[in-house]
Amino acid sequence: MAGTELLFKAFADTTRQRILRALSVQELAVTELVEVLDQPQSTVSRHLKVLRDAGLLVDRRHGATVLHATCPLAPDDDPDDAESPPAMAADEGHNGSGLASLKNRLLTWISRQPLDSELRERLERVVRGRRTDAADFFDNVGARWDQLRIEAFGDTFHLEAFTWLLPAVWTVADVGTGTGHLLPLLSARFARVIAVDPSEAMLRAARNRPELKQAANVSFRAGSLDRLPIETAGVDLAIASLVLHHVAEPPAALAELRRCLRPGATLLLIEQEAHHLAEFHERMGDRWWGFEATALAEWTRQAGFADVQVRPVSTARPTGRRGMECPKLFALVAK
Repeated sequence: MAGTELLFKAFADTTRQRILRALSVQELAVTELVEVLDQPQSTVSRHLKVLRDAGLLVDRRHGATVLHATCPLAPDDDPDDAESPPAMAADEGHNGSGLASLKNRLLTWISRQPLDSELRERLERVVRGRRTDAADFFDNVGARWDQLRIEAFGDTFHLEAFTWLLPAVWTVADVGTGTGHLLPLLSARFARVIAVDPSEAMLRAARNRPELKQAANVSFRAGSLDRLPIETAGVDLAIASLVLHHVAEPPAALAELRRCLRPGATLLLIEQEAHHLAEFHERMGDRWWGFEATALAEWTRQAGFADVQVRPVSTARPTGRRGMECPKLFALVAK
């Protein structure tokens, strides 16, 4: 059957016109169309096949459900005067765009027809039911929602997104990088990354991270916070995460960090709050028992930093997975 014949067959039935009118407002599944039209599913499916054969529908899979909608208008024509039924288009054998033009006009015409009250009421009921189902879903999974997202996307995807708030041209120093936990994220985002650690074994583990095999913008340097192997004023952002409590003289280490930063550059410290947790202190091999945030902020100012701000890291778990009690953390940011 020729394309124009299929098209006219599709529009010749009032039920199919009602289907197209409903689908021009809202994409619907077969079961939803059954409710909207108040017709048996076999009847609705038969009408959908005719409309699909005529090229009037598009389908989209949503989970286990297939949703139907009217086709978007073809770009070759912008039908006007669609308040009246469309006139016959040019013969499709003579004009290749004739069928598309006719389809555009028919779909535009049907979309502008008024919805009868019963059809509108049932369509609104279906849409309201969707909202209720969505609300019920989130009510049911609310207690497990965080875990579901972590299982789907991991627990650090938001951190990668946050890095896009910072300039990609920066040079970033990860001081006390350890096994390079932060390096995949930093190397993917910033122009240059300097990874510093006093332990050759730690640096070797960092270099061997699979995510860094193709990273040409990361340099690994052995060194400690009291004498950093970084040129003066060579860094835009220095990160020292859970490092300072391993240093003999934190004020001197802060001064060394200040030397490495360019004017206006940023320092980010993550540190333990002062604590008396002997088991944790011994297991982690710490030198300092954490810090009072106000004291560390003052040392940072004395080292030449300004705009010093301290905030608790509220997402850090105060208790380890094996039941060992752990200190709370705070972050310090300075310029």
